[in-house]
Amino acid sequence: MWAMQTVDQANRAEPRGLGTALPGGGLRPGTAAGTCGDLPLLLALAAEAAGTVGADRGGAWAVVGLPQLGALAAADAGLDLGAGMWVDRPGRRWPEVVATAVEAVPVVLLGLPAGVRGVGRAAGPATVPDRTVRRVGALLRRSGSVLLVAGHWPGAEVRLRVSRAVWQGVDGEGYGLLRGRRTRVAVGGRGAGGMEHAVDLWLPGPQGAVEPYGAAGSAESEAVRGSVLLPSDGPADGSVSGTDDGEGRRRGSLRVVG
Repeated sequence: MWAMQTVDQANRAEPRGLGTALPGGGLRPGTAAGTCGDLPLLLALAAEAAGTVGADRGGAWAVVGLPQLGALAAADAGLDLGAGMWVDRPGRRWPEVVATAVEAVPVVLLGLPAGVRGVGRAAGPATVPDRTVRRVGALLRRSGSVLLVAGHWPGAEVRLRVSRAVWQGVDGEGYGLLRGRRTRVAVGGRGAGGMEHAVDLWLPGPQGAVEPYGAAGSAESEAVRGSVLLPSDGPADGSVSGTDDGEGRRRGSLRVVG
């Protein structure tokens, strides 16, 4: 009943930011979404979900298995740091950690362990155990939470990937100030009717927000000159690029911000 009420509330909200690219204008409570591992995309998706699915639960969110995701980046994306929690390295018991998180928190971001993603590009994404998918799916439906995965998640209702990205504001010699990133985001999955479509977005835009491409367009920002093209498709195995959290953490830890 709670999840159904939340669905109605989310559907009444006016789509904004990344929600303009999602089927129905936003994520459906009680579902999972997969991404290519692009962290700005994952954070934008989390901010959208926190403002809709998590609106009646304080905008709370949790991060599991993504130690490279920083607090400042989360704040810049629009997430409330006072409502965020990190479990950097859940180890082999990550399914139990995720299950606990989706019962308690409306928005959960997940970085899959290396052993689950498979090894190398040729291997492709390894399969998450069926029992884990079924258990987490049942908990999502019961709690009305959403699970946002940086990688492949079987049965994800929506899948998003950045197929093209152009940073603007830097000249051909590498000098200047980055003003925004123009991206092409491909959206597919069951929630999109099984058909993939692409949308052009500022991710982030000149004002730091996610906007449809053209909404923030000026002659300067849309000029080809001063742009840097970067390959943005995630690794074929769904892995997440990044390094350590910059603080030398190597052990499992829990970070609560706020």
